[in-house]
Formats: sequence, structure tokens, C-alpha cells
Amino acid sequence: MHGKRLRLVPVVATSTVVLVTALAGCGDGDSAGAGASSSAAPARQSVAAPAATAGCVATPPALPSHAVTVDVPQAKVVLDSPGTGAPRALTVRPTAVAEYALFTNSLQVSQVGTEPPSGGNRDVTLPMVAQPTCADPLDVYLFFAAPRSTDAATTQALEVEAGSVARVRLAPSGEVRAFTLAAPPGVSAEAQSTFEQALLQTFLRLVPLPAEPVAPGATWTVTRSIRADSTLTQTMQVTLGGTVERPELKAKVDESPDDSVFRVPGSGTTLTIESYTSEGNGTIEIDPARAFGQGGVQLEGGRTLLGDDPAKKLTQKTGSVYRFGPK
Repeated sequence: MHGKRLRLVPVVATSTVVLVTALAGCGDGDSAGAGASSSAAPARQSVAAPAATAGCVATPPALPSHAVTVDVPQAKVVLDSPGTGAPRALTVRPTAVAEYALFTNSLQVSQVGTEPPSGGNRDVTLPMVAQPTCADPLDVYLFFAAPRSTDAATTQALEVEAGSVARVRLAPSGEVRAFTLAAPPGVSAEAQSTFEQALLQTFLRLVPLPAEPVAPGATWTVTRSIRADSTLTQTMQVTLGGTVERPELKAKVDESPDDSVFRVPGSGTTLTIESYTSEGNGTIEIDPARAFGQGGVQLEGGRTLLGDDPAKKLTQKTGSVYRFGPK
């Protein structure tokens, strides 16, 4: 992949950083994140997306020299039951252009003690076209139109992303192993982080396929380790349904912390996790000839964080959605 490589470290909404001052927390933390590719960039021209009828690309577009590659944690997939009937291999190997509108939404509502709550939703829709390369179908380029949001200011800040190109490295399981992108000229650090986080959080929750052949009713378990503000273990219980032509995955998802440490981004501060929940469901219709399936995952939960003053607990309601739909 092109350019500098980064370890994936998702970030959280800034309300956590603001509210932590009220908790008088102490300790050491770290906060790398998605804004790493938002350094000053040379001018570049927008790249036109391929036509919907196009096939693979023989000569993919060159990414800028300041592009950054982010590695995505690989999931472990264990087949629990092969299902009933004639088994067949399920692998993603894109051969066609695919048009998507990736809808993402993040929720974080925070409250310290009895103070009024703050925060809310932030949604972003990324219209994109995915095109595999002819040399390697698992090497896919994403061509973006102008992102949009129900928040007018966010939509305006993201307009400069129109014409951007990213490169993703897929696995046969449908996972994204790494992706490469560059900040366009004139984008703010906050807008670029919003754009990148929409991709990061989506790629972290793609539902992978097993390596073994499977039949309808097959089940498998997916586990993935995520190190963000807290170190999480993500577990998916997946069931295969649908038809031979259009297999459908149904997943139950749970994310739980491995320890009680919460690292507040940008503050050098840690808090103690008193309680934590994040769970939900997903439904994805797989098309092996295209980079991503139709559908997605929705999670809901909350957490309670403690600093030095036990009377000032930070409680947060959290949630996230990703959904690939028609462009």
C-alpha cells in the first residue's frame, strides 16, 4: 500500500475530552487517531468515478505522496456449524463496479453527575464507487462524491472530499485489511477526521465470511481485538441465510472491554470503567462480485466512567450505525 502506515486507533467524540475536566481524573493515556492524514497537502485535481458499467481498472489512479495507509485489525473466524445441504465456498472477489451510499451515524450523550447532558448524533453519508483492479480483484479503489450530513455545517466542511480516491485491501472473507487515503487541499482537521472515522468505524464492523465451505444455516463466531479509548473484544455470532444467488448474513454483535482502563483522547488522562455495554445486530446481503454487501450493523450501549471524585461519574449513552445502501 502507498505511503506511511498507521496502526488503527479510533477516536471518540470530543465531548469526552471536554467533560473529563470535571472528573479530576489522572493517569497516562494515548490518543492517536484518524486525523493523521490531514497534514498540509499539495493541490490535486478531482478524480472522476468510473461508469457503473465499467469493469476492473487496468491502470488505477495514483494517490498523492502524502497518502497514509491504516491497518485494520484482522478478525478470527471459527466455524461452529457447516449448515445443512451441499456446502459451497463463500469468498469475495470483486469483478464489477459497485455504487454505494455508506450511511454512518454515531451517538454520544454525556452527563457528569447531575449536570445537564450534552452531545448527540453525528451522521455522515459517503457516496462512493468501488472498482477492483484487473491485476488483483482484492485491491479496490473507492471514488467519492461529496459527502453529506443532516448537519449543514458538516456537509459544507466535507464538500472538498468530492473527487477524493481511497484504496482498500480486501481479504477473501470480505474484511478490509488496510486502506490508504490522503487529505484533500483545504480540508479542516475536524472534517478530515469525520470523513476518516466514517470509514474506520465501518471497516471495524464488517462481517467476515469463513474460510470453509458452508451451507444454509451455517453459523460461525467472529472475534476481533480493538484498541481505542478502551481495549475491546468484539464478538459476532453469524448465521447464513438467504439464497445461493444472494446469501444473507445475520449477526449478533457484542463489544466489551478487556480491562477497566479508559484512555481519554488528547488529554494524557485515564478513567476507570465502572460499567460498559455495546451490542446490536446486523444484516448483510453478500454479492461476491462486488466489494461490499448491502446492509450493515447497528450498535447501542452506554458506559459509566470514574475519576478521582466518585460523586462525579461520567455516564454516556453511545451508539453507532453503518449501512451500505444504493447510491
